[in-house]
Amino acid sequence: MTKKGNNVNKNESANNQTRVVCPECGAEFDILAPHEHQAKDVTVLGVDSGLGTIYLPVSKRAEALKKAGIDTSKYFAIPLPTGGSQWMKMGDNGRAVPADADDPVVQQIIAGGTVPNKNLFRRWVMSQVFRALSQKDWNGNPIGFTKWMERHGYEYTWKMLVDELHTQTKLYGKDMENFTARNRWFNKDVAVAMAEDYIRQMRNNALCQNTRNCKGVPYIRVKGFVKGVFVQDIDKKLVMPLRTALNAIKGAKTAERLEMAVRNFWKYAYGKEWCYKQAAVWKDAYKGAGAYFTMQNLLRFHGCRFPKDNDFYERGKGGLDMLEAAANAYADDEGWRLFGLMKQMIDENHIDIEKKRAEWREEKTRRINRKRR
Repeated sequence: MTKKGNNVNKNESANNQTRVVCPECGAEFDILAPHEHQAKDVTVLGVDSGLGTIYLPVSKRAEALKKAGIDTSKYFAIPLPTGGSQWMKMGDNGRAVPADADDPVVQQIIAGGTVPNKNLFRRWVMSQVFRALSQKDWNGNPIGFTKWMERHGYEYTWKMLVDELHTQTKLYGKDMENFTARNRWFNKDVAVAMAEDYIRQMRNNALCQNTRNCKGVPYIRVKGFVKGVFVQDIDKKLVMPLRTALNAIKGAKTAERLEMAVRNFWKYAYGKEWCYKQAAVWKDAYKGAGAYFTMQNLLRFHGCRFPKDNDFYERGKGGLDMLEAAANAYADDEGWRLFGLMKQMIDENHIDIEKKRAEWREEKTRRINRKRR
């Protein structure tokens, strides 16, 4: 885009052609591309993008940096039709070009927290999923995503759930779109099922322990108790307090209350044994969330198309819309199905996981080297 010197009216043109306008001076920027297209994972706006008039956002952080002596006048962000935004920089020749994400000025603007991009949310999930799919055993054979999850141990499932609910608490009321996307997978139903599963495993484990005798009455040793627990008192001493904590989870009406109830349950849980099996409901939610955010990023930023051979494909419909339909259908205990759909998307779009990971490692190395200079 090149900058024009004339001012323009802020009303949208009748034909709804895409126009980019400065909200302060009214200057309009030329859109050089007649048609919208993809270039290196970036959507290039065209006159036919159908976005009407776009007013470039003015960042208070940018103003603060300018006062500090840092020139930000050549930087601005434009929204993309596929979601998210692209930082642009005015070159010496008067043309606007995409600014590198590692550009120091862009980084300082973003660091201020005044230009958040919710559509870039959770991009690290895709990296984690690809890393898990790449894991191999000693013989060089893929171990599979389920085995990779199980290697994290049982206690990880609760730590992860607490962290997730804490994030949802912060999002609630401020960013309901992202709250809803995350709560679809990790919510009160999942927390209740995990708590019930823990109580069952804990009770069975207690009953299976070798007993000792105190005046002829059998008892067991339990972590968290100074003294042993009589076998006849297992339900009274161990199960009932947890049932009370479970009822608090069931009765939680807000995101904050749910987080507090789950924290309280896990705080007073006994014998967080390594031998406990991860709850099936947690595994399903973990797979569903991983698949959802990975597919979202593949569609938004990697030029992928929604796979055709499934019940959710519809000609002429946007890939993100089809993803939402699939996610809603599989949200209830069928996240593993969405994970299978994600694998289909990776295969049909010929995504080389190892190649992608190598690119990310190389990009990370470049960022580190830039900071050291």
